[in-house]
Amino acid sequence: MAFDIVARREDERYILKILFNIDTFRASSAIELIRVSKITESVPVVLGERTGNGPLERGVVYYRHTLPIMNLDTFQDYVDGERPYIFSGPGGYYVSIDGQRMKEVRERLRYSIGYISNKIGVSRRSVSLYENGNAATIEIFRKIEEVLKEDLKRRIDLREAMEGVSIPDPEAPEDELVGEVIEILSMMGLHSEVVKRSPFDAISLETYSRMLFLGVVEDMSRAARAAAIKSICDVLLQTPLVVSERDTDKETIGGCPVIPVGLLRATRDQDDLIRTIEKRAAGHS
Repeated sequence: MAFDIVARREDERYILKILFNIDTFRASSAIELIRVSKITESVPVVLGERTGNGPLERGVVYYRHTLPIMNLDTFQDYVDGERPYIFSGPGGYYVSIDGQRMKEVRERLRYSIGYISNKIGVSRRSVSLYENGNAATIEIFRKIEEVLKEDLKRRIDLREAMEGVSIPDPEAPEDELVGEVIEILSMMGLHSEVVKRSPFDAISLETYSRMLFLGVVEDMSRAARAAAIKSICDVLLQTPLVVSERDTDKETIGGCPVIPVGLLRATRDQDDLIRTIEKRAAGHS
């Protein structure tokens, strides 16, 4: 599966993938994790214990395939408000610097860029880059703070870090029935994204800023899958829907409203669809 846990606290949403060794995390899994997190406006995080080089350290954010990776202690610190400021990169660990703050302190102390470069043992250009927001190694960062005697750490905001990551291009559905359902929803004005390695087949965005988590089944024996879709929607406060290829008298499966594809074909518009979903959900609440 592309993810293992969906979590929410107030307006914070997280899509979590759990691994023991993060070296097993593949680009194909990252693509689907990014896709789901972007559509649901959630923060994707990979939680792991170690790499081939040893255990993940507390307070350090690692990155693979553009996604943040950390151990459980670091994640718990993050959601409790103690955001990390150290991240792993080529050649070691680095610290994100509040460049604007660094420049303000330096100018207040009337230190020149040349003075700072001599004190910490780097070029003037490096000092300028730090003041423009470039990260520094832990060793250099400690020297900067020793000279300026200020807290210059810029703590990592995972949501902000993911803003620059683009959502992968949508893929065409491989299943013919899923493709037909998405086409019907598109004619109603719903934009749908196909999702792989998930309990649901697609996520549709409807005009009232709600999301439909859509599972398409050939028969009604997939109650466990439907229950997973329902639990995800309960956490994210969104709407589940299962579309059945075959006609059925059941109005729900695994807690999800069910609409046979024949009835979906006859549904006029989004309002009609939402009314049908809400009526079926209310009848078995």
